Amino acid sequence: MYTRSLVTLVALSLLALAGCGGERSDWRSAQAADSPESYQQFIDEHPDSSHVATARERLQQLAEDKDWRAAAGADTRQAYEQFRTQHPAGKWAKEAQVRIDGFDAKGGAAAALPGETTPPAAPAGGAAAAPDVPPVIATGFGVQLGAFSSPERANEEWTRLQASAAGMLDGLSPRVVVGDASGKTIYRLQAEVRDEAQARAICGGLKVANKPCVPVIPR
Repeated sequence: MYTRSLVTLVALSLLALAGCGGERSDWRSAQAADSPESYQQFIDEHPDSSHVATARERLQQLAEDKDWRAAAGADTRQAYEQFRTQHPAGKWAKEAQVRIDGFDAKGGAAAALPGETTPPAAPAGGAAAAPDVPPVIATGFGVQLGAFSSPERANEEWTRLQASAAGMLDGLSPRVVVGDASGKTIYRLQAEVRDEAQARAICGGLKVANKPCVPVIPR
């Protein structure tokens, strides 16, 4: 009797070990394939595994990456807005908003340079006084570095970028373009560049450093 019980216990232990080994092997295979199909298969075969939560998280990331590639491929305001709706807290959400703002910037209002003051009011009965500094019109090639709720925050971001992205913005001057998004006033931080090649080169370098940037290309 004791011998049979011992044999049964050993057999059950071996089966459990075999099951664990199979789960580990299947998890490594799923990670190696790194595809929606591989992770879904692992979840179906091992629903009680401790790796299921990680598998579901990776499935969500892969779905977001796929949707982002589709939005970037279409490169339209509508595509980026749809992406933002689908993934409001995703890793690409901020970049999608920057690109939406980039489309808005093409028809944005004139902007004042940081530090520029509001022109004084016209004297009573007289002609309007000319401003000391002419307004900067959002024309030509440039780069957009973000959209903010106030010009002060936009200028603060420029200062941070000069420190954290050393060398990438040398020789450029910031401008804050006033615009509207969803009925709210926003302030877009931009810098004018000489041509499209420079705009794309600067944005390429900033994106490598995980900084948002959108080339502003006149149409």
